[in-house]
Amino acid sequence: MDQRLLSIYISSEVIRVVDATRKSATNITVNSVDEVSTPAGSFDDGYITDVLEIASAIRGKIIGKAGKAKAIFTISSKKIASKEVVIPFVNGTKKINSVLNANSSEYFPMSTTGEFIFAYNVMETFQDDDGKKIRVNAVAAPKDLVEGYYEIADELKLSVYDIDYVGNSVQQLLKLQMSNNENDTNLVLQIEKDATFVNIMAGKDIILQRSVPYGKNAVINSIMEIKKLTEKEAIELLRDKDRMDRSVTDEEYSEAVRYLISSIGRIVEYHRSRNPERIIDGIKVFGEGASIAGIDEVLRQELGAEVTRFNTLNGIKVSQKSYLSADQALRFLACFGAVLSPIGLKIQSGKTKEASSAMLDKILYAVIALAAVVMIGICAWYQIKFALKKADVEFKKTQINTLQIAEDIANQYEETLNAYNTVKTFTDTTHTNNVVFLQFIQDLEKVMPTGTHVDDIKAVNGSVTLKGYATSKEALADFIVQLKGLDYITSFSIPSFQVKKIEGWEESEAEENENDETTVTVDGEEYINTGEILEFDLSCTIVDKSFTAGIIEMATDPSQVSDTTEGGEE
Repeated sequence: MDQRLLSIYISSEVIRVVDATRKSATNITVNSVDEVSTPAGSFDDGYITDVLEIASAIRGKIIGKAGKAKAIFTISSKKIASKEVVIPFVNGTKKINSVLNANSSEYFPMSTTGEFIFAYNVMETFQDDDGKKIRVNAVAAPKDLVEGYYEIADELKLSVYDIDYVGNSVQQLLKLQMSNNENDTNLVLQIEKDATFVNIMAGKDIILQRSVPYGKNAVINSIMEIKKLTEKEAIELLRDKDRMDRSVTDEEYSEAVRYLISSIGRIVEYHRSRNPERIIDGIKVFGEGASIAGIDEVLRQELGAEVTRFNTLNGIKVSQKSYLSADQALRFLACFGAVLSPIGLKIQSGKTKEASSAMLDKILYAVIALAAVVMIGICAWYQIKFALKKADVEFKKTQINTLQIAEDIANQYEETLNAYNTVKTFTDTTHTNNVVFLQFIQDLEKVMPTGTHVDDIKAVNGSVTLKGYATSKEALADFIVQLKGLDYITSFSIPSFQVKKIEGWEESEAEENENDETTVTVDGEEYINTGEILEFDLSCTIVDKSFTAGIIEMATDPSQVSDTTEGGEE
């Protein structure tokens, strides 16, 4: 059945509203779109700090639509944590929720410091050596952050259909745009004003999703500083490639986009270390930052893949009445994706305490109005409401500051893990097992039994071959036993040995012993002369166990690795 929905996305600079009809999870029709500037001081990193101002800005864009549709709000905030999680296969939404809630403190350490709402979407089901598994994208959002959007809905007399996270909204839309070929790996970048969402996709599946705190504004600010321009001049310069080529050198441009490109590059390197077989075949760019002149060429040079844009949007049918061009549509991707399949950051109780309180205020106002307490009562009521809202703003600002520790913990963990992977990669490439070859030579002199000689020895990265001879099988056997006793020797084998006459035996030195046996002297040692010896080839592998133990210790305790990345960023 068709569903009429109002998809509302609020950011620090703009509020976007889409009136859409949901046909299915893969098909929607856009009836109309609209946008308005976010009132100054009313929004702070996802938190609604002035409900009345934002509700007033939205109200003018939904006149005539509110009674027909339910609302979906899409949240963009650094306070929302997102993590890819692999869990054992279980059937049903309730069972998956139980597994995620039971382990929420492990996935999101900051969840122990306050009330959080958890949600997820299933990315894929797969089989490995341990059995069937589910890969999900889990999200944790502070409850008081989500409550602010219910307050807006109550102020606008809208029924809340769902609450979505911008990372999920874009992910749902991207699935419809990519090919079904799982071997086709693409880097999809959503460059917004204050952040960039980095998605690495295998076919329609997202195998890695991260966000970085740099977007179009970071580039604008850098150009302003480098060229001593106003914000308006910097924006106009970055729109005109010909003008930029004339007035900005390659070095200046590289400096302007350095933080953005290096942050994306680190995520790509992390992907390559985890999935070396999945080479990125192409790069797709959209969002407000996609309009930065020259950004395509820099991404191609730095990441080694061609950059393309979305010309059409699969699954999105635009009504002719909306007058929406292809370029304009790209600004509303978060709104479109939320209509397709929101992640479900809903408060199950329906209305918050604040919403209930607001309803009681309205009832009280109606009673006072009916009782004919007019101007004095109305003024007093507004003064009380203003004071409550002001106190609520201060309270939320305090909570925002206290939640900073959660972000620091998550960032520190990611930075430590990335630093550890970097150290391990470099260490692996610089090590060779030949470092214990000297020890092997010294031990060889100690354990080689009388009657055994080595003429030739070679070692290549721990693979050792020996050639020599022994005066008897017993001497050769004793030599093998002694070598196997060395704890750093593995893969021991004797490809061949043969009995043959030895050259260099000097019969002139032979003399009879008490048992009428002839003895000979070889290299200063006296042996019974049987007229033949055992000539052998022997191979083994020497392993630097101290290096292996060090790597294991580092792997079990990543916190011992120092952060070597620039600025401690991921």
